[in-house]
Amino acid sequence: MREDHAALYPGKVFMGQLTGVALLFFLLTKRLNFLVFCLAVHYIAWVNSMKTRLFTLVLLWNSIAGLSAEDAPAQPPAAAPAAVPEKSAEASFTIGGVNLTIQDAINIVLEKNLTLQSAKYDVVMSDTNARKLDKKFAPIVSAEGQHLGFSDSPLSSASRGYQYNGYLGISKLFATGTTVGGGYRYQQLHSEASNGFLGLPINQPATTSTFNGYFINVQQELLKNSFGYADRKQEKIANKQAEGQRAYTVNLLSGLVVQALTDYWQVTIQKSALENARLEEKSNRQVRAIVARNVSYGLGETYDLNNYNARVAMSTAKVSMTEQSLKNATRKLLRTVNMPVDTKVEGITNLVETLPSLDANAALKAAMEKRVDFKNAKIENEVAEMQTDLYGNQALPSLTAYFNYVSQGTNQFIQFPGFPAAGSLQSPQWQVGVKASYPLWDDEIKVNQRNAGMQLTQSRIKLQNLEQEIRDDVLTRLENVRLNFEVFQTSRTARKESEAFYNRMLARTRTGKLNFQLVGQALESMVASRQKELEALVNYNIALLQFDLAKNEIFERYNIDVEKILAKVK
Repeated sequence: MREDHAALYPGKVFMGQLTGVALLFFLLTKRLNFLVFCLAVHYIAWVNSMKTRLFTLVLLWNSIAGLSAEDAPAQPPAAAPAAVPEKSAEASFTIGGVNLTIQDAINIVLEKNLTLQSAKYDVVMSDTNARKLDKKFAPIVSAEGQHLGFSDSPLSSASRGYQYNGYLGISKLFATGTTVGGGYRYQQLHSEASNGFLGLPINQPATTSTFNGYFINVQQELLKNSFGYADRKQEKIANKQAEGQRAYTVNLLSGLVVQALTDYWQVTIQKSALENARLEEKSNRQVRAIVARNVSYGLGETYDLNNYNARVAMSTAKVSMTEQSLKNATRKLLRTVNMPVDTKVEGITNLVETLPSLDANAALKAAMEKRVDFKNAKIENEVAEMQTDLYGNQALPSLTAYFNYVSQGTNQFIQFPGFPAAGSLQSPQWQVGVKASYPLWDDEIKVNQRNAGMQLTQSRIKLQNLEQEIRDDVLTRLENVRLNFEVFQTSRTARKESEAFYNRMLARTRTGKLNFQLVGQALESMVASRQKELEALVNYNIALLQFDLAKNEIFERYNIDVEKILAKVK
């Protein structure tokens, strides 16, 4: 066999043939060169074996068919839609065809989100307890009218009459613990005529007597709540608690805003996942077609076809599941921003791809000054101190000094209201006194004092512990920003390498030099790397927002006037 082959194709003839083929290859056009080269290889190898000749024919047909768009495998990633957005100085959003900055998006969320709309009312109502406490300082107006009838007195055989009583007054408690009141009293007594008195036949004529006058009352607490000490403490406590509740609710708004922005980016991730799932399905179908063709010519293995049938089925299911995930994410976003369900969320978000300057010391200082939980912990400590003083004051005896003055006049004739007689100071009355009281064996006072001291100690421990937690949280968020940026950079490199690998595998597919298992792995690696790069970029932007949230600088950084928005709540 070797001798016949050598005799039929001597070395010089063989080299001459190859030289001629090479010259033709450089002279003709690119596509024609490729066909001529394949024909030349086919001619030279024709004498080797029938199986090799058949394989070359199939290879040539596949190479020509690979130039057409219909049977070509997936295009290289460079020709596919971009997997990640272009660089942007500031993250932005595209909703309903309108490009929005983060500041615009936050304003929309604050104005439209139903949860935030409800929370804004909590901010307005945070002063409820403080305003309720002012009730005790409100003026109190009181009035009373009374009619009294009498008859058959034991001292009179036929005594009949009636009496009118009237009262009108106003009183007010001041922040100094002083209660001042005043008013007017009126009394009229009418007795009918009688025929006897004490059994004696003495006729009593009908009489009418009027008593009226003005009065003033003044009271002052001297020990417990001395000159309004306890009242002022309670007012400060209520105002501090209102301040803490308001700050907590505003901080809740910040957290919900970050969640809303994260929801939008989740839509972006799902949109990219759907595009990659469709690309994976299309590429699997195209590679399966090549595998099926080779199997039909006896040049491929059946298990390769089974493998790609399974890949196509799984990628089709993946597309369906990703479509549903995108619908769910879009519904959640539109519910968050309270927009119609048919609002179109389009485009890929412009995301921040640069690393800002990070200063740990400055971040810690800002967090200690602006963090709501740390502010509220200090407020809680101040309230505990005031509660301790308040319960100590309440343990004192009550000692009250008072002064009453009545300008009372009388009149034997019906004269309503009898002002001349009352104002004439015909029979004034005044009273000065001091009264004291103290509960014995009052366990409530003792328990309140004990608990107040323990709560003060607890608040100080909590403040120290929270300071450490905030320090760790800020440093963790800062490190998380750096870590996510590094992960993003690494994911970008991995995506580029995966695309280059897949691109070269596609080139080898056109020449027939391929391993179908490697093609599938290259496709999966490329799709996964593109998705991971976008997810890493989104996670990096989320890390930036969470870092701002850890310092409570969300609204400050994006120039959001929360007070202006809250002022609209009625």
